[in-house]
Amino acid sequence: MVFTPDDCTDCDVFALNALEKGCSVYDQGDTALQFYYVKEGLVGLYHILESGKSSLVRLYKKGDFFGFRTFFGNKNYHCSAIVMVKAQIICIRPHSIDSFFSKNIELVRFLVFQLAQELHDAETRLAKIAYNKTLDRVFNTTRFLAEHYPEYPWTYREIAEYSGCETETAIRITKELHKTGLLQSHKINKKTSDN
Repeated sequence: MVFTPDDCTDCDVFALNALEKGCSVYDQGDTALQFYYVKEGLVGLYHILESGKSSLVRLYKKGDFFGFRTFFGNKNYHCSAIVMVKAQIICIRPHSIDSFFSKNIELVRFLVFQLAQELHDAETRLAKIAYNKTLDRVFNTTRFLAEHYPEYPWTYREIAEYSGCETETAIRITKELHKTGLLQSHKINKKTSDN
C-alpha cells in the first residue's frame, strides 16, 4: 500500500514553498520537530564532518517519507537534508507521538518497513565499501544512481561520496569504464563541483 500525508491524522500537514536545488530542508544538528514527504523532486541526506567535507549517504525521491527516524527518536538530525532537484516537500507535525502512533497504525507500519529497508541498504553499502574493490563500488554506484534516479545529472563528487572513495578516484575509474563501453548509457555530469 502507498501512503501520502493526506492519510495522516492527529497532526498538522503543510507544504513548504517550492524549494530550489541546494536549499536545506533541515540541517545536521537541528532538533527534529516534524518529518517530511517528497511530493516532487529529489532530496539528498548529507553527513557533514567537522572539516566541512560532506558525504551523500541517502536519497529520497517522489513518494518517500524522511526525517521520521530522528523525529520519533526525539533527537537531533544526524545529517542535513538538501534539495538536489527542485522539490515540493510536505511537513508532517504530529500533535503527540503516542497519539499519532495509535491513530496511524498502518502508516507507522509502513514507516517501520521503510526504516528496515533503509537499514538493510546502509548495511549492504557498508559491507561493499569494506570488501569490494573501488572499481566495483564506483561501477555499481553509477549504475544504481542512473537506474533509480535517471533524471538527475550525477557529478563525480556525488558518485564518489555514495561509493565511498575520493572524487579523483571516481573520475579515473568512470573514464576507464567509459573507455571499455560499460558506462556508455549512464548520464554523468562531467563537472566535479556542486553545480
